[in-house]
Amino acid sequence: MDNSQDFDPDGQRKGGHGAAYRVTFALDSVDFQPLTLDDPVPLGRQILEKRGLRPAEAFSLFNILPTGDFEDIRPDEKIDLRAKGAERFIAFSTDRTFRAALNGRILASGTAAIPEHALGLLSGISHDEAVFLEVRGGTDQLIPEGGSADLGGSGTEAFITAPKPKLYVFFVNGVRYETKEHSLTGLQIKARVPNWDPTHDLVLEGHGHDPDRVIADDESVELDVKPARRFSSVPKANFG
Repeated sequence: MDNSQDFDPDGQRKGGHGAAYRVTFALDSVDFQPLTLDDPVPLGRQILEKRGLRPAEAFSLFNILPTGDFEDIRPDEKIDLRAKGAERFIAFSTDRTFRAALNGRILASGTAAIPEHALGLLSGISHDEAVFLEVRGGTDQLIPEGGSADLGGSGTEAFITAPKPKLYVFFVNGVRYETKEHSLTGLQIKARVPNWDPTHDLVLEGHGHDPDRVIADDESVELDVKPARRFSSVPKANFG
């Protein structure tokens, strides 16, 4: 049953008496679910106990501020739910947390490995952006979709968001490959294929009425095309 109409835009139940405060709460994930509290200034332990999490000291609780920063809430610390920005909480089933910086904001995780999708949701990125591990003096490292980032190092890892790098797709013997380069030579394509047979030619499969043709090692092939380029490995004596 949807009773969202019972709450005003600030998450407070409409009506005079018996006011309640609606927040969102996630445990060990970024799957935020609604949670209703009767006390406008609950203790941290009251928020946890509302979700059946006891003892409170076995958990870590954070309020996610409008800035995206994680504010640590101790079990006996009060938080005013009437204040703007006191609407989203996340807890971890451990009293140990790992911290990181994301676009300059501090976040926390209950495990050393934080999933890429969690970083993306917490940063509020759009579909054409990605999360990168910031490498000072080096090349920032893309956190791949479906992957995770390790927060278990000695320092506090820093992450940033930026436009996704454009990837170009091609196929060799039906196997999909990706590259950030818009063109590759025949030799570079062969180098991507594990255990390439040097007695074989790299053959570009023709599209439409175009015939198949051998790609020389020093020939550059444009990959920014649709449909994606398809290559095959053919014994030299058997082609042409």
